[in-house]
Amino acid sequence: MSWLYLMDLTPEKLRLIPMVVLIVIGCFGLLNSKTMLRSLLSLDVIDTATISIFVLIAASAGSQTPIVTASRYSSYSDPYPQAIILTAIVIGFATQALLCAIALRLGRRSPMLRYRDLEK
Repeated sequence: MSWLYLMDLTPEKLRLIPMVVLIVIGCFGLLNSKTMLRSLLSLDVIDTATISIFVLIAASAGSQTPIVTASRYSSYSDPYPQAIILTAIVIGFATQALLCAIALRLGRRSPMLRYRDLEK
């Protein structure tokens, strides 16, 4: 029964496949990284893929901006998901900036930023 669901690949499902692959790659990189910089890069890949999934889910064809014009309330896009996506981008950027500052600070002691060197 589950194979029938997979065989019915709509364009929406096909667009989500690369984002899910990016999340898997980011998680694999995060679990297998030996340096802090690779972990930061993996977190950035996961963050970008997650935001891309939100954008693909929130986007709908034929939607307009929610500004009232002559055509009364035809197909308007919902501004709420757009605000959530913008907030996720800002929070992701702030988190990456904080982690880069921590990595810079730790890099003074151990320039390679390997986890086993940082544990000592």
